[in-house]
Amino acid sequence: MKKNKFKKLSVFALTTALSVSCLAGCGKKEETTETTTEQTVVTTEATATMSDSSDIEFVPTKEGYVINELSGEWIDESLENQRPLCIMINNIVDAMPQSGISQADITYEMLVEGGITRYMCVFKDYSNLTKLGPVRSARHYYVQTANMLDGIYAHVGWSVYAESWIKNTGTNNLNGLYDSTTFYRDESRVAPHNCYTNSEKLKEGIAAAGYSTEYTGEKPKAFAFNYEETAIGNGQTANKVTTAYNSSTTRWYEYNADEKLYYRFQYGDKQIDDQTNEQLRYKNLIVEFVQYSDLGGGLQDINWEKSGTGYYITDGEYEAITWRKDNGIVKFYTADGKQLKMNPGKTFITVFDENQQDQIIFE
Repeated sequence: MKKNKFKKLSVFALTTALSVSCLAGCGKKEETTETTTEQTVVTTEATATMSDSSDIEFVPTKEGYVINELSGEWIDESLENQRPLCIMINNIVDAMPQSGISQADITYEMLVEGGITRYMCVFKDYSNLTKLGPVRSARHYYVQTANMLDGIYAHVGWSVYAESWIKNTGTNNLNGLYDSTTFYRDESRVAPHNCYTNSEKLKEGIAAAGYSTEYTGEKPKAFAFNYEETAIGNGQTANKVTTAYNSSTTRWYEYNADEKLYYRFQYGDKQIDDQTNEQLRYKNLIVEFVQYSDLGGGLQDINWEKSGTGYYITDGEYEAITWRKDNGIVKFYTADGKQLKMNPGKTFITVFDENQQDQIIFE
């Protein structure tokens, strides 16, 4: 087990935790050690083995806060059991610039018909969205992904396969075809690229539908995170990452070494969120190679049962990973077979055709 170091722990606190652990015996959780700063109190629990003190792992806590299971970052403890919102976002050139999507913890990009893509933006906290969209119609493999996260799924319309999946599984969904509470049209933009929502309307829609806003069972653990930033350290450079679904919709990311974030580009320009007027940027990128198949009429399917390979990109480097379903949830794994631990921050997941892996380019 890798030892994590915490910047807010003093040498005294680290030594004390080690001493208490060694006296108490193997594998037991120890008394907590507190370190006070001017702003916060960070508490850790140490678990160790007698044979190797390097096996100690410190699990931080922060009074009034919990770790967001979608980003690895601190959030208010009142949000601990809140189910995420998973919303379909238009991603063709006529929909640019999009609104509010920079606040998503996780963004999935997948193919739809015609070689274009759509997003599913996932928000743990959706209380501060002044404008979100444009919202578009459901596809069943997005619904399946939302169900893996136990999310509330928001969309406007659906394919025949998505409609069937939602109805047969009882997916908690907000559909703008029938729901005038949750969505509105922005008449300054051309339909169908003008459907939007916001925090107030989302909360009203969820309440009107009678959906639980909290997990009713065990919280899904689709992602794992380092407690502090950890470099891959393998020397495989990723200062620019190109994800070319096709020649007309090439996307790429450029690494900002000062901020340690990846800035996103598409359609030949910076991709901007018009609510912040800032470029989209991410701490983590994942490329997930899947088997797409055509169901007819250009409608796509994804085989989530097959498992596959991919890449994890962070801090200017990349590494090969694998993915598979585990207890019904897609999870990512490193070469040693352990679940991938990402750095805390926002993540963009590109779900890419396994037959076009040469279109993923690292520079």
